[in-house]
Amino acid sequence: MTTRRGSTSKYRSKRDMEERLAFIRLYVKRLKENPDEVFRQQVKLINSFLQSAKGFPLTKEEYIRMKEARKRR
Repeated sequence: MTTRRGSTSKYRSKRDMEERLAFIRLYVKRLKENPDEVFRQQVKLINSFLQSAKGFPLTKEEYIRMKEARKRR
């Protein structure tokens, strides 16, 4: 995965992006190796996570600030 120069990345570091990509590759590999029935429950779980995220009361930036402030305590 490449990004254009000057564009801002939503990942905080190169390591974050690499970890995300490694997870995605692993997940895609497992999807290809297993029949759809195996992942039906995971699809329901992921869809419920996405639905919950839409109603989350904080923006991404507010959540990160809150987490960083908590680490400093």
